[in-house]
Amino acid sequence: MRHIFRASSIGEKKIQALEKIGLYKGKKNSNKSIWVHAVSVGEVNVALKLIQDLEEVLENPNFVLSTTTLTGAKKARENLSKNSKHVYFPFDLRFICKKFISFHNPSILLLIETEIWPNLINLSNESQIPVVIVNGRLSDKSLKKYKGLNSFFEKSFKKISFAFVQSKNDYERFSEAGINEKSIDVSGSIKFDINVSSENNLSEKEIEYFKGKYLFVCGSTHPGEEEILIDSFVELKKQNKHLVLAPRHPERYEEIKELLKEKKLNGARFTKISSKIYDKSDVTIVDVIGRLSDFYKIADCVFVGGTLVDHGGQNFLEPAFFNKPIISGRSTYNFEEIAKKLNDLGLLKFVSDKDEITFAIENMEVISDLIKEETNLWLNANKGASKMISKKIFEKFSFI
Repeated sequence: MRHIFRASSIGEKKIQALEKIGLYKGKKNSNKSIWVHAVSVGEVNVALKLIQDLEEVLENPNFVLSTTTLTGAKKARENLSKNSKHVYFPFDLRFICKKFISFHNPSILLLIETEIWPNLINLSNESQIPVVIVNGRLSDKSLKKYKGLNSFFEKSFKKISFAFVQSKNDYERFSEAGINEKSIDVSGSIKFDINVSSENNLSEKEIEYFKGKYLFVCGSTHPGEEEILIDSFVELKKQNKHLVLAPRHPERYEEIKELLKEKKLNGARFTKISSKIYDKSDVTIVDVIGRLSDFYKIADCVFVGGTLVDHGGQNFLEPAFFNKPIISGRSTYNFEEIAKKLNDLGLLKFVSDKDEITFAIENMEVISDLIKEETNLWLNANKGASKMISKKIFEKFSFI
């Protein structure tokens, strides 16, 4: 019902609502396309890198990149090449998926990370469209969820043509879920291949605004985390301390602003910094997507969101690329091996509550040259997954 109302609205939400029910503008695809599905911004970054490398091994490929979220759509449209187009992912209803396949004419479906849609997978099999998981990851929690609905999802996993997974643990879980062991390849994570710009994209006013402050940058935070982080920040004894909150969903700006008012803290909206002077602000709320790396570059300490609540964590690699000291809650099942390795290297510390966050920051040592060197060696050693996967996709599915 919500999408019926959206379809009668205007702008991007109308496009999203119409495309999710299989209504598209323009002409049907006469040429075969490669369908890549990525849920939101993080998966879109992986998809864009994969598309870039596939373009090097395929002859004149056409890509259809689908996303679920508005933020993912924005990221996709801003970065796709001329041979690619964006569309919203359809509802997993047979008649809608059939419309999508008929209109976009895919020869293969590449699902980024873990996207199991039974009706779509069944229909793809019937249409002889291979379904391939790329950069696959499957936590114990997700495996238990799928196994709890065994009869519903096991058939879907069995119909996956191939899975390129991130780790040996993922290999075992996907195998247990139902994918044939011979159809699983441990290929590493494409997230290591995504280039993080070292350029400073902050304006002169923004640089001046943050100059001389101790920056505690909290990236991709979720509801339930901001209040803990704010309480911890209040307790910090650092001089010129400044909190940067970058919520996973920037539209939560007003909600976070209310939390700051309750704590009697002054908050600045990032997009207004260049046009307005905030002399007494304690906190900056990042109300746009795609700017997180700019804050990680200048951070004194980074908190990775989705870890103090039961979400499994967000991307730890971005702050690691800048050799920043990282603190994290203990819910890291989406990045368990990466988080553990960063902890072993000495770049990341685990915390459980506001007091432990405050203690960790107050007692944080400067990251040594040795830790930086070992971290960079590890990051570089794990590059290359995207090119390898692209080459194997070409070899296994040469008809695309």
